Amino acid sequence: MPEKILLAQQETAAAQAIYQVLRDEGYHILRAASLPETERMLHQLPDLLLLDSDLDDLRQANSWSGLAFQCQQDSISCLLYSSRVQGCEINNAAPSWVADTISRPDNAQEVLFKVAAQLTIRRLTYEAELANRQRLEKQQQLEEYQRSAAEIQKSLLPTSLPDIANLQVAWRLVPCEQVGGDLFNVVRLTEDTVLAYVLDVSGHGISSAMVTVSVYQSLSPHAGRIVRRPLDRPPYFRLLSPAEALRQLEQEYPLERFGKFFTISYLLINTRTGRVRYSSAGHPPPLLARSDGSCQALNAGGSIIGTGCSGPFEEEEIQLHRGDRLFLYSDGITEHSNHHDQQFGQERLFRRLAANRKRALEPACDNLIEALKSHGQDIIFKDDVTLIGIEYLGNDLP
Repeated sequence: MPEKILLAQQETAAAQAIYQVLRDEGYHILRAASLPETERMLHQLPDLLLLDSDLDDLRQANSWSGLAFQCQQDSISCLLYSSRVQGCEINNAAPSWVADTISRPDNAQEVLFKVAAQLTIRRLTYEAELANRQRLEKQQQLEEYQRSAAEIQKSLLPTSLPDIANLQVAWRLVPCEQVGGDLFNVVRLTEDTVLAYVLDVSGHGISSAMVTVSVYQSLSPHAGRIVRRPLDRPPYFRLLSPAEALRQLEQEYPLERFGKFFTISYLLINTRTGRVRYSSAGHPPPLLARSDGSCQALNAGGSIIGTGCSGPFEEEEIQLHRGDRLFLYSDGITEHSNHHDQQFGQERLFRRLAANRKRALEPACDNLIEALKSHGQDIIFKDDVTLIGIEYLGNDLP
């Protein structure tokens, strides 16, 4: 569609020459021969006003003010010329709101150059403003998605953990600026069995949050199909072992279906005997902190869920004694770096947990988070920091 130019000029031979030059160039021309007519024609929102300063009405006092207001309000650039004066005289006479002047209106090359320049500036300004509006709209939409994802993640986190005989549980979550995919839970499955898990979905935002919701539902003892299987005889269900549960997750969450993968540590704790069965899928290994100060990583497991090539998941069993602690955590802890790109790391985590063995579980968790912040030298966390501490309070077994 040709760009629209308003020619405000008296009917003279010079005016007709300018009209013909612009018309031959393919512009759509509107014409006005007086100030009131010009102001009316401006409501059609031309792309450019070409104004003859010798228009009779412009000689009246304050006649420029209404014209200036309309042009500025509707972002219409104005090129000023005079059919009677040349060069610097028209430049000196031009008001500040006028974009440019034409010193030789009888020179077709200058007229076309100045007109094309102003139309290009207008077009580029419009495109820049449009791109900026789209960027702001996209940013607002992204922020809304982030808020929604944060609410989703928050709604899945336990507000309180169950009171479980022979176990004390403490947890800490320090969210990063972006919404991560960390999730954890500690839930009683039977009178003597507790499920504890931590998972971390790849990426950030609403898509990761939706996968987190889906996995959460799959691991729900009541709504999900992974934690337990129905039987036709009492007790009418059986608990899947950790390795079985991870194999089932691998089947239900292929990468090509969800576009995401996730890591998880999955533990079944017998609160009466202190026996723990566990397996992990690509997740930082749970740490066993013995009451005597020794620590060991629980490394059994397999690869990330969702890759389609996890293979078999190893499963192991350990025995807890009174005062022993299990710590499940996300890689937001071990990978948190300081200004020298030094990660907190598993070894530093071991040392801190060993040093805190005589503290109660809650302050021990607080101390670890403070040590993490101190190591990072107040660098903002780039990933969620999740920590669960579980202490066994039952009797030692022979």
